[in-house]
Amino acid sequence: MKKIDKDKRIILIVVLLPLLFFVQFYLFKYGLISPMIKGVNIKIIEGEYIQDIDKYVVKLGDSVVLSPGDYIKIPQYAKDPKIKFRILDNTKTIELKDNSQKEENTVILNALKTGYTSVAIIKNSRVLQKVTIRVVDPSVEDLNISVEGRLKYVGDEAEITSSVEVDYKGFNNTYDVTYESSNENVLKVIDSKIKAVGVGKATIYAKSKDKVEAIRYTIVAKVKGIEIDSNFEIVVGEAIKLKPKIITQPKNLIAPKISYKFSQSKLPVERAVTFEDDGTIVGIRQGSEQITISCGEGENKRIEVVTIIVKEGNLENSMIRNLLSKYIIEENKLKIALSWDILNGATNYDIYIKDDLNSNTGFELYKSITQEEFLKNSKIIISLDLEESISEISYEIYVVGRNEEGTSKPSNIESIKDTITKDEEKPDDNDDNDDNNDNDDNNDDSENEDNVNDNDKQEENEEESDQNQT
Repeated sequence: MKKIDKDKRIILIVVLLPLLFFVQFYLFKYGLISPMIKGVNIKIIEGEYIQDIDKYVVKLGDSVVLSPGDYIKIPQYAKDPKIKFRILDNTKTIELKDNSQKEENTVILNALKTGYTSVAIIKNSRVLQKVTIRVVDPSVEDLNISVEGRLKYVGDEAEITSSVEVDYKGFNNTYDVTYESSNENVLKVIDSKIKAVGVGKATIYAKSKDKVEAIRYTIVAKVKGIEIDSNFEIVVGEAIKLKPKIITQPKNLIAPKISYKFSQSKLPVERAVTFEDDGTIVGIRQGSEQITISCGEGENKRIEVVTIIVKEGNLENSMIRNLLSKYIIEENKLKIALSWDILNGATNYDIYIKDDLNSNTGFELYKSITQEEFLKNSKIIISLDLEESISEISYEIYVVGRNEEGTSKPSNIESIKDTITKDEEKPDDNDDNDDNNDNDDNNDDSENEDNVNDNDKQEENEEESDQNQT
């Protein structure tokens, strides 16, 4: 009987052992029983970071992915356990977000503010492994820019590169650099290339975080050539303005400044013409001169030489130059001081005035003076009476030279415009005082008028004296 019972137990064990093995296998396989894990090691598997001996350093605002590493599970055939990451303090330096949809047992760490914190892997309320995380906000110490290529003329291109140095060297390559142009009509930045698209000044700014570097450029047009007639004929006293056409490449760009100079070395008394910076040529005596016209600088400089032939002329080909005016308004009178350059060959100067506020009148001869009078006093004073009710003035003035043969060309027109402001009348308590004050005012007006006349005479005498000394 005992032998039969023993045999039954043996048979039962033989039957149950395989059954128990298969049951625990499937329990582990389908995750109903959690396996034992060893060798857990928190790692950053994605994102920018620096690994120190005892911590990970990440940048403020960055995101990295945490992984439990290549841990060992027992038994090996068991389903991977659900590993939990937990922040061990309440500093709110970082936040953790599940990332299992992309990769099992991983989380995304977002750096929220600078400071220290700790992250641990927890299993069954037991800390398997923890790591210290430091969040930093590196400062950009240096931003180095390199531009390879010439940026001088419209159409030029250059490549721009840069490097960033921060106080955490491991993050040097993690900072982006952006480029901007202060004037995109002159320079444009496309990807890593700078293109000169127009004439003018522009600054290229390179920015990385709070660091900014700037490079300034002046872009000019390429000068292909200068087009102008090679010879000009004028008469003594005549003025012409040279108008060279600058051919740029590409066409129709704003050309560099044009300059003029005498081609030959002469004494001033030998010169047949004078010229101004804007290319205005004036014939002063019979003869010829060569004027060199240049545009651009260095390899971009182009030159043309023109010949000016000056012949003896008559007054009709000449004109009054540099008419200037100054004025004051006193006691219903407009006093105007006129001056202009002496015109050789003129015996008289005629001054014409037009009242723009009176549509029924045109230019009228106001005054004629002789050359002799003008040589004695080149400051001509004219006076116009103004109505008491007038509130504004608007006059135009020009001068012509005249002799027995004819008249010169008119001078430039001087415009005189102004608004007259009158003081408001204040009532007085005593009418007798008003009469007395009126008499006093009349006396004062007479005295002021005498003083103005005396001052005018004194100025004229002083100028006449200076002219005679000259």
